[in-house]
Amino acid sequence: MFLKHSFWLSAIILLSLTACQPVQSPISMTKPAQIETVASELSGQYQQAADEYAQLALTNEGAEKAAYQLKAAQMYWQSGQVEQSQQQLAQIKLSLLDKSRRYDAAILGANIALFNSDGENALKALSAIQEKDLSAQNLKNVLKLKADAYTLTGNWLEKANTHLKLEKILTDPESLKNNREALWQALMQMTPQALDLFNPGYPPAEDSGWFALAYNIKAYQDNPEVLAVALEDWKRSYPNHPADPALYQKTLAAGTHIPKDIENIAVLLPNSGPFVEAAKAIKDAIIAAQYVSGSSAQLHFYDIQTDAVSGQSNVISQYDAAVANGAGVVIGPLQKSSVEILATHSDLSVPVLALNRTDDDQNYKNLYQFGLAPEDEAVAVADYAKQLGYKRSIVLAPYNDWGQRIASAFTNQWRKDGGTTLLVSNYNETENDFRDTLIPLMGLDQSEQRYKSLQGTLGRSLDFEPRRRGGVDFLFLVARPLKARQLVPQLKYHRSGQLPLLATSHVYSGQPDPQQNIDLNDLIICDIPWVFEQLAAEDPVYQALKNQSSENFASAIRLYALGADAYKLIPQLNTLSRDPTSSMEGATGTLSIDSQGHVIRKMLWAQFEQGELKLIK
Repeated sequence: MFLKHSFWLSAIILLSLTACQPVQSPISMTKPAQIETVASELSGQYQQAADEYAQLALTNEGAEKAAYQLKAAQMYWQSGQVEQSQQQLAQIKLSLLDKSRRYDAAILGANIALFNSDGENALKALSAIQEKDLSAQNLKNVLKLKADAYTLTGNWLEKANTHLKLEKILTDPESLKNNREALWQALMQMTPQALDLFNPGYPPAEDSGWFALAYNIKAYQDNPEVLAVALEDWKRSYPNHPADPALYQKTLAAGTHIPKDIENIAVLLPNSGPFVEAAKAIKDAIIAAQYVSGSSAQLHFYDIQTDAVSGQSNVISQYDAAVANGAGVVIGPLQKSSVEILATHSDLSVPVLALNRTDDDQNYKNLYQFGLAPEDEAVAVADYAKQLGYKRSIVLAPYNDWGQRIASAFTNQWRKDGGTTLLVSNYNETENDFRDTLIPLMGLDQSEQRYKSLQGTLGRSLDFEPRRRGGVDFLFLVARPLKARQLVPQLKYHRSGQLPLLATSHVYSGQPDPQQNIDLNDLIICDIPWVFEQLAAEDPVYQALKNQSSENFASAIRLYALGADAYKLIPQLNTLSRDPTSSMEGATGTLSIDSQGHVIRKMLWAQFEQGELKLIK
């Protein structure tokens, strides 16, 4: 009896012990597949190697098949065939790969996603990797990819935390220096509230020190006395911190130092010449904005004269006069040539908010460039098309300097965004019938040629309906209002069909007229908030201008908005010029300032429906 009970007791104990053992998943039990290395890979012929590995994958099964597919994907990537690499990677059953190859697949997937500017999918690919199991070198690779992905997604907190992880494993001085600069830039993108809330520790911990230092800079940069005390306190709390003072001193040196209670604002605008009407609208808006604000600051206007032939301007002497008269900030000039001349001034001691841009990307101390540059809108169209997932475009623009500048700005940005421009076609603004331009643009001539060829082959007549070119995601239209109202209907007549049409605000006069603008139906454009009455009516400056201005108010609405925003930007310049993540809602869009001192405008998107411009939500 004892033996019998002993047997069952032993069995139960054995079963219990067995049940407690961890069960290995099929993935963790996967053994490395033994595959051959093709000679073409060793000789650097990656395209050929990729094709050979892809063929070997077809003749194998299971783990070997998955391993060959991965090799093919890697070789396609090496040869620059990104799309083929992505297709091959998507076919792999990852559970059949051993641990090392799953790492390689994740890294490849992340690289492809980053190549496509897709931060979310890069992070998704890397999520399959367990960081704790990685060697130091592999961990560096993963963290660097994650940092790039977080940049694309705008997750600055996770980007900063990733750089903090890298800080602990990097060894060479150059890598540490670059990592700390990237860490600092990520922290500078965060708000003071976020820096305080997500500080990962307490003094004197190094990670905590980074967040605390950034908090001090962001919170007190407009108050030098308080900031000096805060930095001394930080140094006492984190005595051995590795942060290089040059990092945050550079941040402090940037930006304006306009007094809070400014008394004298100088405005540089022409009183005559070709820009006088634009200058008048801007001047009226500045005065209205100052009146609505209730500010006691004095506005002083200086006449800027520019010789049309020589390009010489009195802008520097007028700027110097404004400074001598006590100006705390300067708005203007308006003409591009005058802005370019003022940018060469050896001593811009008082901040300038110019109303136009130079052609270069140079950063000029105390010069901030604001305007309604059409190239900015072309860039915005390219970025918007990317957000919509479009890949291939065609462009229709007038054959003149204005049209070519906008088309060039679009195609350059579209290429940076990873898009392809299949064709750029130009039209003559003096014409009214654009069939000779639109037929080849839409590929209808090729469709006709294919029909004639097929008819000749078969020897009989066929039913025929021309088709536009395929593989196009949208058309970017560059036009002024009259030509836009002619071109959109003619595009539809020439088989544009459901092809999305995108354009800048230049196609729209700004004046609501459903009967006239019905020809613009389906066209999508970017434009400023003040173009939309339901939004603009909430702005007292808009109401003041509308009530006092002449009948041309609607047609000059964008210039009025520029003047209003120029004045409203003054009290915001200190913050915006130091913090690219800060913004203000303006009449011309959501405004921020980049590292080159350019005022960036984020506009609204709208579509014409029954002749009326409707916001896209």
